[in-house]
Amino acid sequence: MWAPRAGSREHATTLEKLLSSKGGAYKTSGLNSVFFHLYTGALFAPVKAERRNFTVGVLLDAPPAGAARDQSGKRRAEYWEHSKRLQHGSLVALILISPGQLRVFLGTIISMGGDIGESAKADAKTIQLRISFFDAEIELMALRREPISINNSTYAVLLDNNIMFESLRPFLRALQDVEPTSIPFSDIISHSGNLHSLPVGVPRYTRVPGFRYDLQCLARRGTNISSLDVNNVTSVALARQELMRSSDLDPSQVNAMVDAFTREVSLIQGCVLRPPL
Repeated sequence: MWAPRAGSREHATTLEKLLSSKGGAYKTSGLNSVFFHLYTGALFAPVKAERRNFTVGVLLDAPPAGAARDQSGKRRAEYWEHSKRLQHGSLVALILISPGQLRVFLGTIISMGGDIGESAKADAKTIQLRISFFDAEIELMALRREPISINNSTYAVLLDNNIMFESLRPFLRALQDVEPTSIPFSDIISHSGNLHSLPVGVPRYTRVPGFRYDLQCLARRGTNISSLDVNNVTSVALARQELMRSSDLDPSQVNAMVDAFTREVSLIQGCVLRPPL
């Protein structure tokens, strides 16, 4: 469990610095890099009954620098009207931290940029937005107006990384409805540990008796390329040789294509070169 540490700010973590400065962008580098905007000082505002469900009002500290805290209320409003932060429809996470407990509630932003801008006009230090949460528990907490940001050991923050929920909805719905045993690549998705030791088979459709890839369309005029049987080691080796010799693909493209044909999962990175005019 994280809690602000006493002592020099020089040795504080990135998260500690963001919390003490009332929010900002959190980002890391490397293979598993992370990026999100963090908003501090979350408090409940009134709950509203909308057409389909309840929406919870949330007060937040305004971003610590720039136009979001401009002395002019008009400029603060303009900032949110044109900002790509806290956009309508974004998936956000409200995180409640208290001693020995951490709870996360997901929801989507209902407010438009203009709505947040109107709230910013009244106070340079805070903003207000409305969120439709997926969990009824947080709605009950909001109805009771429970304090969620009290001190350094009990507080709430909001995370937003500009992911639009509607872009994820079809995948989440499919995962809810599909039979677990029918999920494609389920053995790979659920695999734990090092993937280097996980065997990757040939595509399922290539296991049909008599299936062959017809590669003749890749051959230069006047040359022939044999069909590819992915279940035959000799056929795979021959396809590589003939593609190298009789097609316009370079060696790396040949290997990438044959690997994609012979594996049920493959990842290819590259670029398309346009010939000079």
